Amino acid sequence: MCVCIMQNKDIHISISDKCGDFVVTSADAYKSLTIEHIKDNDNVYKWIAPTRLRHGNTTLVKCPTEITYRNQIASKCDLIESQCNKLWQEIVEARGIEKRFSLLFYSHNTNLPTLYTLVKTHKVPADVDITSMRLGDLKVRPIVSCSGSPSEKLATLATRIITPLLDYIPCHLKNIHQHLEIFRRINPNELSGLKFYTADVSALFTNVSVTSCIQDVLELAAEHWSDIQTYGLKLVDLHKLLDVVLSNSFFRFNGRLYNQIYGVFIGCAVSPPCAIIRLYKLEKESIYVDSYYMSNPVHLFYGRYVDDSGSFALSKEDATRSCRMISDMDTEGRIKWEVEFPENDEYVPFLDTEVRVEGGGNISTRYYRKPQNKGITLNYRSHHQTSTKVAVAKNFYKTALEVSSGPVELEHSMGLVDKLLRQNGYPNPRSFAPNRDLNSVQTSKKGKKNNNTNIHTTLSLPYTTEKDANSIRNFIRKNKIPIRPIFTPGKSLQQMFCKSRPLDTTNCVLGNPERCTICPIISNGTCSIRGAVYQITCKLCTAGNVVYLGEADRPVYYRLKEHMRAATNPTSASYSNNAMGQHYADAHSSRAPEFGV
Repeated sequence: MCVCIMQNKDIHISISDKCGDFVVTSADAYKSLTIEHIKDNDNVYKWIAPTRLRHGNTTLVKCPTEITYRNQIASKCDLIESQCNKLWQEIVEARGIEKRFSLLFYSHNTNLPTLYTLVKTHKVPADVDITSMRLGDLKVRPIVSCSGSPSEKLATLATRIITPLLDYIPCHLKNIHQHLEIFRRINPNELSGLKFYTADVSALFTNVSVTSCIQDVLELAAEHWSDIQTYGLKLVDLHKLLDVVLSNSFFRFNGRLYNQIYGVFIGCAVSPPCAIIRLYKLEKESIYVDSYYMSNPVHLFYGRYVDDSGSFALSKEDATRSCRMISDMDTEGRIKWEVEFPENDEYVPFLDTEVRVEGGGNISTRYYRKPQNKGITLNYRSHHQTSTKVAVAKNFYKTALEVSSGPVELEHSMGLVDKLLRQNGYPNPRSFAPNRDLNSVQTSKKGKKNNNTNIHTTLSLPYTTEKDANSIRNFIRKNKIPIRPIFTPGKSLQQMFCKSRPLDTTNCVLGNPERCTICPIISNGTCSIRGAVYQITCKLCTAGNVVYLGEADRPVYYRLKEHMRAATNPTSASYSNNAMGQHYADAHSSRAPEFGV
């Protein structure tokens, strides 16, 4: 049944945006939903029509075919790849960067970024059946996957440089529980009469200006350039890297070329730190101004995890005013906030906690899960080591202990974890809870010291049964072998059924398997496969001897083409060291090559 579902191209399966459940639609419905999102946001996305150059003039292609669109996308990808490599070469030469390091950031055989969407099931009220909703009423999160894109490597380098700058942003929360540590240091008397509220920036990534992002990042980087790892680059080099990465915002969907004309890609590595720094610049010019900051409760606490912020205020009007001050600093007027202020004495969700200010100024916190969350986690009957399942259960209880401010809140938090684990088949869930009191958990230091100093390497093995895993561990321990075995499970349902590029999968490097000379000779795949270990069999040998075993990080098309040329011209000096060239020179010098792969 699983194979039938995976091979059925009329069905689209994806994970929802935040709730972890599967969203199953027809392929046509998924395509319509995504295209509708693009059309509804025509101030963000733009379709690029194919053009051709004739007699020095650029004209639109009147009747474009699928080959026309494919060539258009390939040309744009090649152009961006060339720009990235040319820029990196200039930086390498100007800064005298070591060759071994520089080779890591050249791009080859790349693909243009691809758009896919995730349905926001958490935006659907808990009492509404999502299957009864119209397609147009569903909200989606657009993600542009930049994996394997022309600018991916330079984006990674830029991210490594600017991410440490987040340490110099006072409101930046490094993790989803850092706000709890700050709460415990606040004097309750200062919170008397105040309420905790949260505010979320609507579509932050698609509403920040690329130019402003780059400018704000460079300003912050200039202040702390001597304090961060720059890998031998200058500030002007960082400017060029950010410009080539963020300005080339072209992507494909359903075989068509688009351009994101505003904002940054959600799926690009450098986008989160750029958006965080851009929003901080607006905060710095508004709520962090001394005259306002010291007279407002934000000086007690104002924290933000990417686009989710929280603070204290006397009323909803005050909370809204603070957020509006930040928005007013955005000259484009695109930054908008959604404020959630408690009515009466309600808890307010913030990240995976709920927060409430009690009458005496004490802060009450407890564990939180969205009502729409389907409660899906590692199932107790799944094909994983028992130790992995136990660790998952213990971590849930540990989180419940860490976020709970008192015994009543703790019982509520533990109840949520009990329900979650029961839904996923864990017997007697409370048996996994650590036997520790509340105070010791909240004040304890995280992390364990690794005393296995004699272990030099790890050994990854497929997990079969608990008995087999224990036998291997005991054998290694008994013979004092300096290896730590890691047992990996099989593919999850998400890995089996969900694809980030369902409509833009490259099945052939040439785009047409029927005309490709490599695809037909591959028995279990196509020529676009990357990171493959392949086996070439010479069909001219009567015994069917295996001639060559190899591996290719790039698409196998290019490597197999090299073997094909070597076998076709076995006496050429260019292929004197090629195994296929040597074989055909010795055994089949006058015959056309015939391979099986």
